Amino acid sequence: MASTTLLAVLLLVAASAAPARSCSPRDLQALLSVKQALGNPSTLSTWTPASPDCCSWDHLRCNDAGRVNNVFIDGADDVRGQIPSAVGGLTELMSLTLFRLAGLTGPIPACLAALSNLQFLTVSHTNVSGAIPESLARLRGLDSVDLSSNQLTGGIPASFADLPSLRSLDLGHNQLTGSIPAGLVQGQFRSLVLSYNQLTGPIPRDDARDEINTVDLSHNKLTGDPSHLFAAGRPIGKVDLSWNYLDFDLSQLVFPPEMTYLDLSHNLIRGTVPLSLERLSTLQKLDLSYNRLCGPLPKGHGVIKHGCKPYAHNQCRKGTPLAGCQDLEWSE
Repeated sequence: MASTTLLAVLLLVAASAAPARSCSPRDLQALLSVKQALGNPSTLSTWTPASPDCCSWDHLRCNDAGRVNNVFIDGADDVRGQIPSAVGGLTELMSLTLFRLAGLTGPIPACLAALSNLQFLTVSHTNVSGAIPESLARLRGLDSVDLSSNQLTGGIPASFADLPSLRSLDLGHNQLTGSIPAGLVQGQFRSLVLSYNQLTGPIPRDDARDEINTVDLSHNKLTGDPSHLFAAGRPIGKVDLSWNYLDFDLSQLVFPPEMTYLDLSHNLIRGTVPLSLERLSTLQKLDLSYNRLCGPLPKGHGVIKHGCKPYAHNQCRKGTPLAGCQDLEWSE
């Protein structure tokens, strides 16, 4: 009898300690509205009133309180329509991923600004179009924003530069125009990708010293001098500024020793190849081709180890032409 009572008590304690996982009725209704707005795709077949615990549905996750905090729909050919306004009803959402959905069209809706807990936003490889809404900057907890490979137009909202937690921003492969907002190239970024757009003007100056993993501003129409990106004491890993109209003297530039990737090709860069390249022992990718660099080419191992291709097609305007490196001997 005593053992039976003890077992009952233990079962009661275990049950009370288990986290509640029942689905929020509000979230369930919002998800069903999302499914309907997307054309009731078979991809979301588990999203049905016949299974009222939405925490068990595919393409989402719930927190311990039974609130939906992660929605991810990836590679579905049967999704059709615009991003549903009903998404704004998922108020505990921390992560939203809409990826490789060719049938997803229309603008990024203002309702996303209601997701005050959102940290990770991905709307990528879709046919979403229109401007990037300024209202996204109300989401102060955003850590990562990926709006790449869409049909977005207009400018980059200046308010993105004020997001205190944003560490990764990818707006590449769109049709964005205008200049890069002042303060956007901040030291707080670990990754900033704005490539394959139609951005113009200079790269805004930033004197921060925090480490940056990636800056990719390639395939735009940027001008001016980006030397401040390589400021002393600022570690940076990958820089791709190729296919722009950058015009500056490379001769005395000192690159951070931590660099692993440097592509400055297809610009209007002048001067000579700097000696600081010899000290980049971790550099795996180098391309300085299709510029206006002049000779002589440094003979150190750190320069020659990349072969001749990174220095090809340089049209020196004033000075000794940049000689081919075929006859240069490696030196340590």
